[in-house]
Amino acid sequence: MKVKLVPTLLISTFAEFKVKLAKLDEYFDLVQIDCADGEFVENKTFYDIDKIKGLFFNADLELHLMVKNPLKVIKKWQNYKKVKKIFFHYEAVKNDKKILGLIDYLKKRKIKAGLAVNPETKLEQFKKFLPILDLVLILGVKPGWGGQEFQPKILKKIKEIRKAFPKLAIEVDGGVKLENAGEIVKAGANILAAGNLILKTKNIESLILKIQKL
Repeated sequence: MKVKLVPTLLISTFAEFKVKLAKLDEYFDLVQIDCADGEFVENKTFYDIDKIKGLFFNADLELHLMVKNPLKVIKKWQNYKKVKKIFFHYEAVKNDKKILGLIDYLKKRKIKAGLAVNPETKLEQFKKFLPILDLVLILGVKPGWGGQEFQPKILKKIKEIRKAFPKLAIEVDGGVKLENAGEIVKAGANILAAGNLILKTKNIESLILKIQKL
């Protein structure tokens, strides 16, 4: 399974968003926008659909919804053709029927349905949804803030998911560095999402090649 690197934009202002998106757009065909509402997580980020729609860029988008009411945000973004995947948080919904409803809602709109799970959430809690999801987002840190240290206990969760679901796309986000990327991939992840790692590197092309070789 080839490893894909996805840059994340956890940004608080439109001005910074424009600059960083333009930089990433040169190298990536998919960019993740971190949408934090200040309620589900303490942090609040920029994810104004109307302003983003006005920008010209080539990359497609995936959304990581760190929000209390995922459906409300999904409805704002669902007709924007650049949005290919949306992750909503298991911990924001915590209701089996509503989770199934959101997965169905996304799939009917031809958007890949992803479930994001916090480090402390146990596999038993969300395992039943994995057969119908397009992908799962395993957080290596507490959601909402960049620059945190990856929690190694997550590796066991990734291994268990990969063993039970050999073909499922497993994305890992939070604390991903060159030093730990190898063991995350070895555990079974095939997509690595990273913010600081990519935006602070001097040579993005070389970084992409290093990740692809894992």
